[in-house]
Amino acid sequence: MKRRQFIKYTSLGIASLGITACAQGNIDFFRPSGTFPNPNNKFGSLEKTNLILGFVPTTDAAPLIIAQEKGFFERYGLQVTLKGYASWEALEEGLLNWQLDAAQAPFALPMLAQLGKSEASLISLMNLNLNGSAITLTQKAWENPLRPSPEYTNFKDFEAGFQQYIRENSGQTRFAIDSPISMDAYILRYWLAAMGVDPNREVELLEFPANQLIYKLQAGMIEGYSISAPWTRSAIIEKAGFIISVSRDIWQGHPNKILAAMDGWVRKHPATARSLMAALIEACQYCDYHNHHQEMSEILGQRQYLNLDSSFIEPALNGQYFYSHEISNNKPIDIPDFTIFHYQDTPYLKAPDHANYPWRSHAVWLLTQMIRWNQLETTSYPKDADKLLEKIYPVSIYEEVAKSLNIRLPDNNMKSEPTTAFIDGRAFDPSDPVAYLNQFPIRASRPQFFGFV
Repeated sequence: MKRRQFIKYTSLGIASLGITACAQGNIDFFRPSGTFPNPNNKFGSLEKTNLILGFVPTTDAAPLIIAQEKGFFERYGLQVTLKGYASWEALEEGLLNWQLDAAQAPFALPMLAQLGKSEASLISLMNLNLNGSAITLTQKAWENPLRPSPEYTNFKDFEAGFQQYIRENSGQTRFAIDSPISMDAYILRYWLAAMGVDPNREVELLEFPANQLIYKLQAGMIEGYSISAPWTRSAIIEKAGFIISVSRDIWQGHPNKILAAMDGWVRKHPATARSLMAALIEACQYCDYHNHHQEMSEILGQRQYLNLDSSFIEPALNGQYFYSHEISNNKPIDIPDFTIFHYQDTPYLKAPDHANYPWRSHAVWLLTQMIRWNQLETTSYPKDADKLLEKIYPVSIYEEVAKSLNIRLPDNNMKSEPTTAFIDGRAFDPSDPVAYLNQFPIRASRPQFFGFV
């Protein structure tokens, strides 16, 4: 991945904090051999009971935090330390150096780890949530005047106004992300290109820590940013900007964060890995109950986690969402599926589909976008993509765990996305990724044909 094509401004070093459920040391170290009994006896004896899990302080870290605070890890015989990181890059280093057993991670991280220069055998075990992000613009855009996307009659009307704003803006427009490997970055690129704005030529993408984005917006360094909750609301609270589009409206039901671990670790600790996944699935189910959201926001807001007032966090959980601080827009818009941790009945999520299921087709879509934006060595879709994606995003482990919890599973791990799923009305057929790639007039290597290699 060409990470250095992004201009990085990082004022924070790696900040980490260990939060543990017990005061004991790592008792696994003192056990020369043998395994540990699993109280629920679903997956056999545990190979390891003391785990270190990494997270970055965003709302979609909720499954890990709730599993810790509400005893889901403990129910499966696990004693967990949660270790916070200031950036996804620092968390990635912790995973690849085996300092972490597993971690909340961006959906793209395992693919870039395996197919990029590091060639590290990082894998995704399950999705932690769907949706959960938004794109924010400076207040200057409101005065131009742009408005949140729901206020437009249709996408074409919105597109025309946005194109005019970008092209009348003096100098190159700057947007910010917290990482080039975040789903927020891919959503932003897709959104811009859907409106005819080339994210490689007409926009400069800068990288900052999530909690710094509001300050860069206030300083006029950027025109907007794409980020996961709760940082989506910073500009509204500070009256420095407004949300122009939530990620759910750009791709309905898109994956966001996953549980990632090294493949070697999972093979060495099969029962432990499955118990960890089961605990997190149950935590995800807990997170989707509306009557839990106030308590969750207070838990997530604690200093050792997101370190924010609960009122900053709760809207991303209960779906009572504000797009702007303006008086005329001072009523929240109901977006109950702003973040989905396990299941909500929506037009695009019907049982047995659920948020935690690791759709292979999602991985196919991601691979098309990495090729589209020239983030891999290849500019063509690989012939052995199915084999590669099976290594990176294995479905069988998740299916085994889900069945043990009596969770129904889809009959097929590939699904097509209808024209209603994406903001530009493009359907996605994962069985024909080359044709899908060639639909896009805006791409890094145009006018190249993306054939199989």
